[in-house]
Amino acid sequence: MNQHDNNGAPEELNDFQICVEALEEVLAAERDIYVSMLALTTREEIAIVGDDVEELTEIVDEKQLLIDHLNALETERMTALVAIELATGLDPQTVTLSEIAGRLPIADGRRLLEDGMTLRTQARALEQANLRNERLLHGSRDLIERWLVYLNQVLSSYVYTADGRVDSVTSARSLDRSA
Repeated sequence: MNQHDNNGAPEELNDFQICVEALEEVLAAERDIYVSMLALTTREEIAIVGDDVEELTEIVDEKQLLIDHLNALETERMTALVAIELATGLDPQTVTLSEIAGRLPIADGRRLLEDGMTLRTQARALEQANLRNERLLHGSRDLIERWLVYLNQVLSSYVYTADGRVDSVTSARSLDRSA
């Protein structure tokens, strides 16, 4: 026989809904962190283009703090999923938001699915921004390497004499002026 709370709803459903609310809170916190990390990638892009090593260092430190928060939230999410397992029998290792939403009242299920889609959208945007910044960093490294080769060629075309004079060494090589 199902026990009912003061509102007449089965107690198991209330336990389940409480667990889902905890999961929704975790998803919202994860979304907020992804939004913060996305803002950091914008700052990171500006720092990369501006060759601002100090700003990049600060951003790395800030990202690490956010990643630490995400790791803590992962523990909270698993705790909520284990509680959902106790209330429903759904395996926390394989359960999907769609399966959980299917056991909720329609409006609550839709809200949970929307929260999941929003989180997924933020995560994809962050992934794309990180890939863009990675390409910028590689491009910056390539530019620096070409510039160093150019400088090395320019400097090696001059010879310092014993009296401190600089004589140009004539050479048939052409310099890469694209750097």
